[in-house]
Amino acid sequence: MITLASCFMAIGILHLLLASPMLVNPTGALKVVKAFPRHDWAGRILAAMCIVWSVYLVREMPLGWFDAYKGWLYVAGPILYLLISIFMADLLAARALGGLLLLVASPVLEAAAFQPSALRLILVVLAYVWVIAGMALVLAPYRFRKTAQMLCGTTGQCRVVGGAGVVFGAGLVGLGWLAF
Repeated sequence: MITLASCFMAIGILHLLLASPMLVNPTGALKVVKAFPRHDWAGRILAAMCIVWSVYLVREMPLGWFDAYKGWLYVAGPILYLLISIFMADLLAARALGGLLLLVASPVLEAAAFQPSALRLILVVLAYVWVIAGMALVLAPYRFRKTAQMLCGTTGQCRVVGGAGVVFGAGLVGLGWLAF
């Protein structure tokens, strides 16, 4: 089981890694953010991660009468990946990012479930924000571009968002290191 401290640290480091380029090189970050939804390989890699994680979760769940058919998941996973790559290639990166946001919330909520500290609510709220954002991206992947344009339309806005992300990530790392 993942500890709450390791969740704080990992999420904080991830925020630092994603927000630092926006602060240091906003022009390059803008290009990456604008190209991301239609980036073919990013979509395929993220979709593969989502499918592998989903197959693992379904394989581990007790599903009653379906347990006899779980061996077919190893066949269905690659077929599903192939079908997704062919028929959902448009904006696949944004859709797969949404799926990953939906999947990653579960271990975070499990780590925060029975902790007595009120600071756990920071990650709980963040996980629910991820779930809402993930649902929006899976259902309407074009929203990624619209939201990115709203948040990072200019290099100045991109720097502000990057700075806020760096501060938030550093705060999460600090909480994970000091509070737990």
